[in-house]
Amino acid sequence: MNNQERREFIKSGLQGLGITICAGSIMSILSSCEMNEDLIQPQETTFPLIIAIDDPNNIDLTRIGGAMYYNHPSLNNGEDFIIIRVDNDSFLALSSFCTHQGCQVNIPSMDKLTIFCPCHFAEFSPLTGEVIQQPNQGTATNLPVFKTEYDIVNNRLTVYLPGND
Repeated sequence: MNNQERREFIKSGLQGLGITICAGSIMSILSSCEMNEDLIQPQETTFPLIIAIDDPNNIDLTRIGGAMYYNHPSLNNGEDFIIIRVDNDSFLALSSFCTHQGCQVNIPSMDKLTIFCPCHFAEFSPLTGEVIQQPNQGTATNLPVFKTEYDIVNNRLTVYLPGND
């Protein structure tokens, strides 16, 4: 085998090796794309708070449309939230702070049937927490709503709130 043949042999061998390495790399890249790469979304941990509707302190919640601020110091960062009785067997629990600039909103009353922000006049639905009137400057988003379950037999409302940071 002369030098020219040796060079051709080495060149062919290296080309074959290069093709093999590239093919293997491409196959591993393609197979990794087939794997399930769904990101696991972190779930916010919530804690149940059980509220006795027949407790005299909760008298406002005994009538449809009744609303009140509620607070539990070890949940929801110790911040107030609002509970509204929507109908005989359902309640709405939501943040009491406007999503525009963080002012505390007013609960619905006979004078004002909406959830109202006194700072910039945003209004929210007392049935859903959705924005129904934007503030006079800027924008607000829907009020955060907390999951609720009502035990009509025992007259107990469970509200699932985030813990403290």
